[in-house]
Amino acid sequence: MDGGQVLVVADSDGHHGYMDALRHARCSVIHAPGRSEALQTLAGVSPDVVVIDVALTTPTLDVSALIRDIRARVDPATSIVMLSQYVRQADRETARAAGADTYLMRPALPSALVFDVQRALILRRSGRRLSWNWPKQATVTYPPALERRRQVAAYAKR
Repeated sequence: MDGGQVLVVADSDGHHGYMDALRHARCSVIHAPGRSEALQTLAGVSPDVVVIDVALTTPTLDVSALIRDIRARVDPATSIVMLSQYVRQADRETARAAGADTYLMRPALPSALVFDVQRALILRRSGRRLSWNWPKQATVTYPPALERRRQVAAYAKR
């Protein structure tokens, strides 16, 4: 399968392995080291997939704003894949609310990124994007008898 055009937004040194893996998968890779370069690139190029590496070293960068700006400038069928060293649920949900389609935790294997990019390219052919890959955090509910036992045990520990 011939790869599509992938915009990689990353300013750290850790992204080169990901870019090499994408090139090996026959993707045309465009690198933008920061927000302004990414937005300038999007003025003249319409990528099939955008990868944002959130090991971004610019401390003032608002990643949510970057995702929103990119989402506003790309085709509706363009998937945005996040690579991030931030693993809290709040970080994932913030990225999702801003417009990211999937979220990979760093250090992700390059093959995992290639897999998601290839899925995004397949979905794009039918006008679709990747679906969110993290389930909602489920709250644990116990049957009434177990809940009562938990409460009694917690009270006994005081």
